[in-house]
Amino acid sequence: MRIMIDIRLMRHVLALNTYRNFARAAESLHISQPALSRSIAGLELDLGVKLFDRMSSGIQPTPYGLILIERGNEIIDKEKDLRREILLLQGIEIGELTLGAGPYPFDISACKAVADLIAEFPNLLVRIDTGSPPDIVDRVLNGGIDLGVVDVRHSADDARLEIETLPLHTVVCCCRRNHPLAGKRSVELAEILAYPLVGTVMPAALGELLSSGGAAGRIDPESRNFLPAITVNSIAAARTIALGCDAMLPIVLSCVEAELESGDLVIIDFMAPWMRVQYGFVSKNERTHSPAAIELMARIRAVEAASVELENRLIAKYASFSNPQVV
Repeated sequence: MRIMIDIRLMRHVLALNTYRNFARAAESLHISQPALSRSIAGLELDLGVKLFDRMSSGIQPTPYGLILIERGNEIIDKEKDLRREILLLQGIEIGELTLGAGPYPFDISACKAVADLIAEFPNLLVRIDTGSPPDIVDRVLNGGIDLGVVDVRHSADDARLEIETLPLHTVVCCCRRNHPLAGKRSVELAEILAYPLVGTVMPAALGELLSSGGAAGRIDPESRNFLPAITVNSIAAARTIALGCDAMLPIVLSCVEAELESGDLVIIDFMAPWMRVQYGFVSKNERTHSPAAIELMARIRAVEAASVELENRLIAKYASFSNPQVV
């Protein structure tokens, strides 16, 4: 019998051996626990042997698992060496990569992906700039930034740009625990817009809808983008402000996991189909990405996918919408 094992599956086996726990191993791989369980079970079925014993005391490799783990470490090390040699020939650790990220991608995926990239290529020079999505797009177009990751609704119609979308995120509205709307059922949009919104610049498509409440913010007369009453380019700043006053915080839940866990922030009972955000890569049209940019993009894709899974779990755990059909 001829046996072929995918490198990806080998990484799954090694991660499970390291953490001896499906949840922690899955987290380290940026996949869900069920996905890891299916991966290991499928590999055991293909090989016809059991690789791990599931015991009350934890996960333990079987003799077959130990052989695979020993050989797997050697294979992964050789694969890393091969990839590194090829990438070095391509110049991945020569020069500097400049990434521009909007406030949300900066918080969700960009920094985590850069950390992962530098862990493998410690000599690579990376500069990360953050700013409003329109600012990042402008800097991509004028050559100041190699690659941007932003809300693509700000630039979807610009023929000068190459755009690759990332997974769609659900946005919810949060407030501090003692806010007047906290715990209220079937909240209306008008009630939310009676309070100031805190966040980054929002695309023009939302301007007319959100500016109907005078306290929420206003439409920029030049760009037609919507400017929240409290406009910031930092998710950390937005969280701090929302925790300290009655400002409403439209947010992607992976950015406030700790505050939901502590109960300092709660989710407002309001959801609408337009409460989605689409991040993506933006670069100058017909510009070839450097090897470093290609590597970074792969890592951002993985973190973004894991973040969407986390957000879905947080919605299921902490939200109770009166109109769940639109979630």
